Amino acid sequence: MKVIIFTLGTRGDVQPYVALARGLIKKGHEALICTGKSFKKFIEDNGIAFHEATADLMAILESEEGRKIFNGGNFNLFKMMKYAKEVVNPAYRKSMDDFLTASEGGDIIIYHPKALAAVDIANYRDIPCVSMPPVPITYPITEFPNLAMFPEKNLGSVLNKLTYKANLFAESGYIKDINDFRAKSLGFDKRKSSALTFTNKGGEIPIIYPISPFLFKDVTSWDDHVFLPGFFYLDILENSLDANLEQFLASGKKPIVVSFSSMPLKDPGAFKEKLIEALKETDNRGIILTGTSGLVFEDEENIFAIAKAPHRLVFKEAKGIIHHGGVGTMAEALISGAPQLIIPFSADQPFWAHRLNSLGYALKPLKEKNIKVSNLVAALTEMEAESVIKKAQDIKTIIELENGVDNAVNYIEQVVQHI
Repeated sequence: MKVIIFTLGTRGDVQPYVALARGLIKKGHEALICTGKSFKKFIEDNGIAFHEATADLMAILESEEGRKIFNGGNFNLFKMMKYAKEVVNPAYRKSMDDFLTASEGGDIIIYHPKALAAVDIANYRDIPCVSMPPVPITYPITEFPNLAMFPEKNLGSVLNKLTYKANLFAESGYIKDINDFRAKSLGFDKRKSSALTFTNKGGEIPIIYPISPFLFKDVTSWDDHVFLPGFFYLDILENSLDANLEQFLASGKKPIVVSFSSMPLKDPGAFKEKLIEALKETDNRGIILTGTSGLVFEDEENIFAIAKAPHRLVFKEAKGIIHHGGVGTMAEALISGAPQLIIPFSADQPFWAHRLNSLGYALKPLKEKNIKVSNLVAALTEMEAESVIKKAQDIKTIIELENGVDNAVNYIEQVVQHI
């Protein structure tokens, strides 16, 4: 079986598919990932075939202009719309042809909803497809609303379900390009923007959410239309940390690890000073994975700063973890068994911060804009509570047994077998 994977976005939009592809290959299947060039090395280093998609959203976000427009440096709706029209939309249109080329010889397509025209291409190739959003955002349910709109609220079963109708408009800004692609590359007639959002050829499109079913035991309205196999953990190829980081870990007690990945703090200088003071007041050491947060540390006592390190390896050495709440980082924090505090920024992060706190697997979330030293001190102190440590260990034990990638591979095999 040859599995073709389409995804666009940041590391969090790519890593779950890399983990899945490795699982497919281990079981004797072929896998190819079509995404932006930023992830070519990451994908090929994991032994997976790569096909470049023109829409390299990671490169756009990391460019000087992209950071200004999309990360809030100089937020201007007019500039954002102009940039999307001139840069992003044409890249999306070219990526549809990239996806089409990549799909040749495939037996099934697994796609991120950002990968436009995936279902159209599956129909052209006459093969099945499976939607795999990294977070539970597409299928209409009654237990909680669309997390992109109301990440921390419950509107009641009727209104909750209605919020998912927003997904029907996800393609509306691109339908002209999609229909251009259908006409010129597929030889298909035009279609409406919502025609292939949930259904195809008279049946529902299968959906996989690569997350733990244990965190959603209360959700029954997926009605077996959505499969939750467990989190997708990528085998760590690196078997050791940076030598200086290893030395820091060995030189004292377990540290608090802080990671905001690609999320930029609005005032990194102010947050840094508050963090340093909180660590001192609670007699804690710290490891800071600076990423693109804007944090800069220079020889502060009991603090080790490094641009990045494998979360799996460094989190397991942590006394506690402070992070932004992206699904990948959150999953790594859960499997570390360490208490965690989430300081969410945007997207799915407020949802995970709220849900994990309500389930008792994360502390009450804080927001950067009104965070105080006293808030951080209280959180770091709470991480030492026996009940908090026990909850973190309990969820680790549960998640370690889920085997999310293997379960998903078995599910995909069944989809292909039942064509």
